[in-house]
Amino acid sequence: MEGLLVGKIVNTFGIRGQLKVKVYTDFVEERFKQDDAIYLGDDFRMSLIVEKSQMHKGMLLLKFKGLDNINDVIQYRDLNLYVDKSTVEELEEGFYFHELVDMEVYDTDNNLIGKVKEVEENLAHNNLRITKPDNTTCLIPYVDAFIMDVDADENKITVKLIEGLI
Repeated sequence: MEGLLVGKIVNTFGIRGQLKVKVYTDFVEERFKQDDAIYLGDDFRMSLIVEKSQMHKGMLLLKFKGLDNINDVIQYRDLNLYVDKSTVEELEEGFYFHELVDMEVYDTDNNLIGKVKEVEENLAHNNLRITKPDNTTCLIPYVDAFIMDVDADENKITVKLIEGLI
């Protein structure tokens, strides 16, 4: 199984087995649906079934089936949460951020800039963090003014550069 990181347990909430989760997905309702499996920890050995979930003050409150008090869930604090990547539906348009990671980035003259290390989400716009061939990094805004093309088949992103961008 290949996992898709969707959140991290940051603490317990109350005494009835709820967990407070920092969410790493824009698709909260789809990733934390009732009766779906969530994998705990980076080794994916343990899966639990979602009983209910709801947003509360910018965090997700998550309750797993069969874990009904704080003593059942306290040991899960600080664990990452994953879903099976094969269960994630394709988007009709655009790309999930995890699909952009490891794509090669080229300028409009087909010069290699580097490889996408991660997508950083910000309030104004998202940025591609690029690892250049010399192992330094740069940020390129993931906005239409700079992103000319994303070709998943070629594993390639073409960007328009301006002076001082990288």
